[in-house]
Amino acid sequence: MSNFFSRQGAEYINEMNRGLGALLGIATGVLADRQLADAEIRFLHDWLANNSAIATSWPGDVIYSRIKTVLSDGHISEDERSHLIDSLQQLVGGTLSELAASTHVTQLLPYETPPISFTGASFCLTGDFVFAPRGACEAEISRYGGIIKSSVSKKLHYLVIGGLGSAEWKHGSFGTKIEKAIELKLDGAPIAIVHEDHWASCLVRAG
Repeated sequence: MSNFFSRQGAEYINEMNRGLGALLGIATGVLADRQLADAEIRFLHDWLANNSAIATSWPGDVIYSRIKTVLSDGHISEDERSHLIDSLQQLVGGTLSELAASTHVTQLLPYETPPISFTGASFCLTGDFVFAPRGACEAEISRYGGIIKSSVSKKLHYLVIGGLGSAEWKHGSFGTKIEKAIELKLDGAPIAIVHEDHWASCLVRAG
C-alpha cells in the first residue's frame, strides 16, 4: 500500500511539474512581443480554469487570481494589463519563487479579522497585492471613504499586508511599517494588522 501511495505522489509531482512547465511556456510565448492582448489574457484564464491543480498552487494561483480580477468588470485597463505583464515577467524571470519565501514569512504575523469600516478610517498598505497594484488598492479605499496614510502611527486604524508579501521579507525583516505597527500595538495602540484577503472580502461586502 505504501508503494501505491508513493507512486501516486510521484505521479502528482510529475503532473505538477509538467503543468508548471506548460504555464512557463505559455507565459514566455505571450510575452514574446512584449505585449499582452485581450485574447491572450482570456486564453490564460481559460487554460488555468481547466488546469485547477496549477491554478490553486504557487505560482499559478497568483496569476489566476490577478487574471480573474482583471476580467471581473469586463474591461481591461492599461494599468491592469501592465500589472499582469509584470506578474508574468516575474514568473518567467523566477522572482515569483523568491516572493513565495516571503509569503511564508508573513504567516508569522499577528493577523486579525475585525469588521472593516471604510468611512473615516485610516489605512496604510505595505507589500505587493494580488488584488491590484497598490495605487489601485488605495484608490478603492478612498472611493469608500477611507483615508490613506503613508506611514504607521498610533492613530492608524488598519495596516493592510499584501498577499504577495515583499521580496525583502524573505531575509527575515518585515520592514519598518509592520515592525512599527507591532511595536505600537504592544504599547496599547488599537491598530489592526489585516491580510489582503480579509481586507478584499470586506471591500466586496462594502460595495
